[in-house]
Amino acid sequence: MSKKFKMGFGIGSKISTLIGFLLLVSTASVVYLATRLFIEDNTALIQQMNADSASATALQTREYFENQSKRSQLIGRRLWQQKTINDNDEAELLGSDILYVGIYDSANQQKTRELKAGSIAKLLKTEPDWVKDRLTQDGSISFQQVAQGEPQITTIQAEGEAAYLAVAVPFVKRENGFSHFLVSIYDYRPLLSTFADDDLSTRYMVDRRGNLITHPEASRIHQNVSALGIVQEFLRGQFNNGQTRYEVPETGEPMLGAFRAVGFAGLGVVTEIPEAKAFEAAKRVEYRSLLVGALILCVALAVGYLFSESLTSPLYALVGAANQIASGDFNLSLKPKTKDEVGFLSLAFNDMAAGLAERERLRDTFNKFHSEEIAAKILSGEVKLGGERMDATIFFSDIRGFTHLSESLPPEKVVELLNEYMQAMVGVIQQFKGVVDKYVGDAIMATWGVPLSGTEDTARAVSACLAMRQALAQLNERRKSRGETPLYMGMGLNVGPVTAGNIGSESRMEYTVIGDSVNTASRIESMTKAFGTDLLISKSVYDRIHTMFICDACGGASVKGKTDAIQVFKVKGYYDKNRNPVLIETPYSSYVAEASDKVKSTEVTQAA
Repeated sequence: MSKKFKMGFGIGSKISTLIGFLLLVSTASVVYLATRLFIEDNTALIQQMNADSASATALQTREYFENQSKRSQLIGRRLWQQKTINDNDEAELLGSDILYVGIYDSANQQKTRELKAGSIAKLLKTEPDWVKDRLTQDGSISFQQVAQGEPQITTIQAEGEAAYLAVAVPFVKRENGFSHFLVSIYDYRPLLSTFADDDLSTRYMVDRRGNLITHPEASRIHQNVSALGIVQEFLRGQFNNGQTRYEVPETGEPMLGAFRAVGFAGLGVVTEIPEAKAFEAAKRVEYRSLLVGALILCVALAVGYLFSESLTSPLYALVGAANQIASGDFNLSLKPKTKDEVGFLSLAFNDMAAGLAERERLRDTFNKFHSEEIAAKILSGEVKLGGERMDATIFFSDIRGFTHLSESLPPEKVVELLNEYMQAMVGVIQQFKGVVDKYVGDAIMATWGVPLSGTEDTARAVSACLAMRQALAQLNERRKSRGETPLYMGMGLNVGPVTAGNIGSESRMEYTVIGDSVNTASRIESMTKAFGTDLLISKSVYDRIHTMFICDACGGASVKGKTDAIQVFKVKGYYDKNRNPVLIETPYSSYVAEASDKVKSTEVTQAA
């Protein structure tokens, strides 16, 4: 496995995450939809309950006020007729809940007659009129509107005493209106029992100004609640009943409320439930559903983890096998544990490893006879029978006097000499990206630009020759230390068009280069004997590299197989990056010139 690759989110984690995600989404969706539907149904049910509660309470309240109004009217008629009533009749008429009945003149709004219970007598003063002052000082009741036939109602709070309910209604009707009206004060407690708070909802009554007439919390009576959304719906007066969702301005608490007009003195009954309390059951259902969903999710994750382990375990084995193959070890023997796709993949890995092992054996075999590049192209099928025209730099080398030397040595020493020599020279060729084409006895043929070409092929070839010059000097030092004869060699370089490809038949072929450029390179190598130097290059090579290397013209020579003389050059070294000359010469780079059977004549040019 590449060192740059880092294991991230594994398949097991992905499977578990996917299962968890799907379950989470499905559970959350079911819980959400179920809760929403439950809340919607519950909202409709609660609003209907609010409406029914408001209607029932409004009906009871209207009946209460109608009964009390009838009794007040009866007391008023008795007062109007008799002016004074004895104590026994007073107690009978008032009862326990009517505390006061007074008749007021509409013209001057002055009290003319009154009947009061003993429990409130101490609050009622003749001067000033306590009832009138209490009812009119804050504008709760307008006697003018009552005189015009509009009943009104309010609450009065005596200092240090309980609250009372005051009702003003028209009494004596004349042609031009009502000449007198009744003011009654009731005991609040019988009415409050109708608005007692229950476990879920709160009921209260408001007047036409939005003031609380009744409320389970006595301290809030007479408080103005017109800012509440449900009270605003009632005060608009468009309908005698309605329901809505609203928020308490002071706290922002959402409420569900319904109202119903009482049908007396502009009163309205409101029933409201805090939304949190209304949906408490739904929240419990939602919470329990989430707990069940979480439990299911945990179980599913555990099952998903176990399932993913059964999948990832063989995959990890395959990863290990892939790493083993990447390291060059093809000795695999994976044993499938399942009969699914992963099991078949394990068997395929075994077959692949066997095929790669066979391919590697073939590659090793090819590499012994061909360069790595050629072997790779042959194994990949890129090299076919036939050839392709390419531009290449061709190299030939030969050991001088090898025939005579081999005659004086036993065969095993000759092989040992060649192997040591070839090892040194071929290593240099490969170091400079050259390709060894073939060995012919002590001769080496190599190429640059075949099968892969580059812009620096010729320069690399010249550099390789200079490096081989040094490598031979080092080899000779070792030979001399062993008491052996030093070696001399000749190297020839030429560049030009060649035909590269497999030469032979389908059953036996060899990848090589052929062409006149190859023959010329061979002849140049032969010319080194005639010029007494270890390296000669052709004019075509010189034209490409003379700005980088130190070259001397040698002249030309006529060789066998060539009509025209071949111009050649010696290479003495190279120029460094500062254009300073660097000579590469050894005791073995020059020797006494001698005749060559392939060179017919030479024309030597003196170096400047």
